[in-house]
Amino acid sequence: MNYRTEAHTFMVGTDIKPAPKIGLNATLSYTKGMGSIKDFFFASMYPTGDVKLDYNVSSLNPNMPYLYDVAYINGIQNYSNLDFSEFDFTFGATYRLTNTIGLGLHYFYDKFTDKEPYVYGDQGTEVQSVLGVLTYRF
Repeated sequence: MNYRTEAHTFMVGTDIKPAPKIGLNATLSYTKGMGSIKDFFFASMYPTGDVKLDYNVSSLNPNMPYLYDVAYINGIQNYSNLDFSEFDFTFGATYRLTNTIGLGLHYFYDKFTDKEPYVYGDQGTEVQSVLGVLTYRF
């Protein structure tokens, strides 16, 4: 079995103080990921490769239509591909009321794009949130 994954991330950020009591920060990142399984194969212990044809099932429970055979998992390489991208952006502002107390407001944005939806369907999503904070320094 040959399993390979790759993920490459580019990230840039800044943190500035335009005034003594004000702080601004921002980050931007982009990730590209890929992965796949190749050469994945288990030989069946049955001549035709099909448990239901090669095994005498007369003594088994008729409500169990499938028996365990590793040959049934050979299809894993058909749905193991990963191909996604993720874009993240954050921006925050803080204001220091006193030497110990401050207020902040932060914005978060994330977009995940799934280009190979298989087992769990399309996992692509987009999320935005805003967070207000009260800080205390000691």
